Amino acid sequence: MFVSGGAVALDGGDIGGGGGGGRSDSGGGGRGDRGDGDDGRTVEQVLARSGLSRDELPLDVQAAIAAGRLSLAELRNYARVLQNPALRALASTGAFLRDRLIASPHLATVIGVETGVGLCTTMIAEASARAGRLLAEADFILCDLALVVATNIALVVALSPAAAVGGAPTGALRRALAKLPAGFLQAGPFTPTQRLGCYLMNAAQFGSIGVASATLGATATKSLVAAREKLTGQRPDVQLAPIKSTALAYGSFVAVSSATRYQLVNAIESSVFSRLPMPTGALSTVLRTGNNYIGGFTWILWARFLGVQ
Repeated sequence: MFVSGGAVALDGGDIGGGGGGGRSDSGGGGRGDRGDGDDGRTVEQVLARSGLSRDELPLDVQAAIAAGRLSLAELRNYARVLQNPALRALASTGAFLRDRLIASPHLATVIGVETGVGLCTTMIAEASARAGRLLAEADFILCDLALVVATNIALVVALSPAAAVGGAPTGALRRALAKLPAGFLQAGPFTPTQRLGCYLMNAAQFGSIGVASATLGATATKSLVAAREKLTGQRPDVQLAPIKSTALAYGSFVAVSSATRYQLVNAIESSVFSRLPMPTGALSTVLRTGNNYIGGFTWILWARFLGVQ
C-alpha cells in the first residue's frame, strides 16, 4: 500500500480482510488468532507438542499464561514463531514486535504482500502523474518507492494487533485510550468525543510514522543518489528536497489523507462487505488497491503543492 493505511488481514485471511488497531475489534483487528478450537489441551500439552517447556519462555510470557491473558491459540502462534529462525530473530528484538508476532505469526508475510502491492500501485500512479517525465524525475520516483517500503513496514507493524502479554493498561489516560474505537466510524456505543479522540489519535500515530519513515526513505535516497554521482561523475538532473521538508510534508499527508482513507476503508469492509451474502476478499482487494492508487497519486500532488517535488 502506498500510505493506504490499510493492512491486510493478519490471520492468514484474504487481502484486505480488515486492519484495525489494537484498541478494539474493528474489521478483523484486535486479538488475532484467539478463537476456539483448543480441543481441551493444556498449556503443557501445547508446549510439549512444540518441543518447549514453560521454563524456556520469557518471564512476562509465563506471567501472561498464568494470568490467562494468552489463549492456547496464541501460545501455538508463539511456538511457531520460536521454531522459525527468522521470526525468532525478529521476536528477540523486543516485546513490541514479539507481541504482534504472537497475535499473528503471518506478520512477516503480510508486510511482504502489502509492500509488493504498494510498489505496483505506486508505479502505476507515478506513471500517470509524471507522464512524459519519468526519466527526468527518476530520483523523485526512487524516493517515493523508498517511502512506500519504509511506510508499509512501519504501518503494518504498528497497527497490527498485539497479544496482551503485558496485561490491561494502567493509569487513567491509558485506560481512556484503550476504550477508543479502532476507527472513528466503527459501529458501537461510542460517544462523539471518543470518535473524535480516535480520529486524532490515528492521525497522530500515522503522522509520526510518516515523518519517521520519510526521514529514513529520503536519507536512503540521498545516499543512493550521492553514490551514483560518485560512480558516474554526473550530477543528477533534479535536486532532491531537504530531508526535513520531505519528512514534514509526508507526515502531514499521512496524518490527514492516509488516516482518513484507512478508517473509511475499514468502515466499508466491516459495515458493508461483512453484510454481503458472498465472499468479499476480491471486493476488499479492489477497494484497497484503489485506495493505494489514490494515495500514491494524491501524494505526488501534495508534494508538488508544498514544493518538495
